[in-house]
Amino acid sequence: MTDFIHEPYKAIHVRDVIKMSLDDLVNMISTIEFANVYWVDGVLFVSFAMNESEELAKKEIQGETYLDKIIFTKYDRYTKTAKLSTNVEINIINVQKSYLYRDLASWLKKQPIWNE
Repeated sequence: MTDFIHEPYKAIHVRDVIKMSLDDLVNMISTIEFANVYWVDGVLFVSFAMNESEELAKKEIQGETYLDKIIFTKYDRYTKTAKLSTNVEINIINVQKSYLYRDLASWLKKQPIWNE
């Protein structure tokens, strides 16, 4: 039988954190073909990974990863979709049960940009 081993990341390096209004976030996501928007603990966000490389693959094996950017907005309550007055609508994925994403939300809330 195969052994399964859960190995959380030791570190996630984030190059840029961008806070947007809900309208701007929804408009941006609606133009990207394969982007998923996630919700956890009052945060609506999308993250973008760095371009794959052999060097980054080695880091992944060592338990580290790099994100090019995280774009977020405050969004108190989970809803299945977010819709603008212009009828642009995006789907939202609830990741509340993910320890990793709850840690991300907690980290974001401690960043100076959270209160800007």
